[in-house]
Amino acid sequence: MTGAAKLIVFEGPDGVGKSTLAAATMESLTNRGCAVEGLSFPGKTPGTLGWVIDQIHHGQRSDDLSGLTPLSLQALHIAAHLDHIESRIRPALAQGTTILLDRSWWSTWVYGCAASVQLDVLEKLIEAEKAAWAPVFPDQVFLINRTTPFRREQDERGFARLSGFYAELADRESGRYPVTIIANDSIDESMGIIRDRLDALFDPRDERLARKS
Repeated sequence: MTGAAKLIVFEGPDGVGKSTLAAATMESLTNRGCAVEGLSFPGKTPGTLGWVIDQIHHGQRSDDLSGLTPLSLQALHIAAHLDHIESRIRPALAQGTTILLDRSWWSTWVYGCAASVQLDVLEKLIEAEKAAWAPVFPDQVFLINRTTPFRREQDERGFARLSGFYAELADRESGRYPVTIIANDSIDESMGIIRDRLDALFDPRDERLARKS
């Protein structure tokens, strides 16, 4: 991506501290004077498609639905992603605003695989999202992991399985754009790695850097 605006993605299983690190990264970039917006997939803004699908995913609209299959759930996630890309992310990037994105199609693939969905159909759904992104690629993906999840109620075997799928995808995608794997066993150490990558992404001498007036 050219210009000051960057697309920075945080990925990883539930319970690894993605949101905490994304919030700390937001603060760090804001302190640098960078125009930045934090967003998440499928979405947390009330009234949006992503917000509705997030509620469906977490069972908050279960009275309205019955028999939703794992594949159809991932299709809903892709629909929310497409809506977000078109309505918010691409316009923000075009205006010079850096986007910190909590999750991407990576999670669609990982959680779909973990649910044993029909992989060829899942891949076609993801291809639609990739077409919507084109020609944009992430400037940086941070894959966050831990030895064990923060949330004690999480199944460690399932967590390890998800982590394995994420590692497989990171290996596959690292030739296309920068992927940094962070073992988030220390927030301070993790943020040190992230700040080093930010230093490489944002040159303070670059006159294209979007700064607040």
